[in-house]
Amino acid sequence: MKFLFTSLLLLCIGSKIQSQTKTTFKTGNDVITAMHKAYAGDKWYKYFTFSQESHFYKDGKEEKMEVWHEAATFPGKLLIKFKTKDSKNGVLFANHMVYGFAEGKEMVARPGIHDLLIAAFDVYFLKPEVTAHLFDSLGYDLTKTREDIFNGRKVYVVGADKNDSTSNQFWIDAERMYLHRIIYKQGKGVNNCVFSNYQKIKGYWVAKTVSFKQDGVLAMIENYFDIKFPKELSGDLFDPKKFNEVKLD
Repeated sequence: MKFLFTSLLLLCIGSKIQSQTKTTFKTGNDVITAMHKAYAGDKWYKYFTFSQESHFYKDGKEEKMEVWHEAATFPGKLLIKFKTKDSKNGVLFANHMVYGFAEGKEMVARPGIHDLLIAAFDVYFLKPEVTAHLFDSLGYDLTKTREDIFNGRKVYVVGADKNDSTSNQFWIDAERMYLHRIIYKQGKGVNNCVFSNYQKIKGYWVAKTVSFKQDGVLAMIENYFDIKFPKELSGDLFDPKKFNEVKLD
């Protein structure tokens, strides 16, 4: 009788632990809602400036390194100046448009939603249903959600089944609710982007290293430095008509 009681007690404890650790997230919408809830308000940085070492790779070897300077206002706005803070070469993401500049001339202006911006930053500012709509429009299957382990941490994977490395998907830290990995199609290729080396800076989580693979081949590694969280940023930074005029601090 004592053995039976002990066995039943252990079974109950095990069932309770299992129920506590089992995810309640059945869809990608649930994960998005949890991410938003975790950092809504002032728990995530709205204004962000930094510089980065951009290491470019070809055939497994580093081909060149450039320093880029960036400013962002979330949701949805990112300015990149190549090499110098007043450069007339760079890229601007704003209002679901992508603008490319070379020697001060606007070479590209086309509709474009930046997958990384949504998954890593915008999700904390947009209403969950808006984020879900954006991901759905980009081809992420929000009905597919599972648990996995990534670099030793439990994650929620949205958009793909186990061993699927080509479908659009994002991997979210189960405890801290930030992005670890995102895979998305671009043209005929597949990008695999990993956010790593997370550190807390002034109370905010920041991934100081971001790596990109294209069709399984390493293409670029970004190392962030001079990271700041301004109280505000001028709207001029994200106006394509003023790209040549603005200079990052």
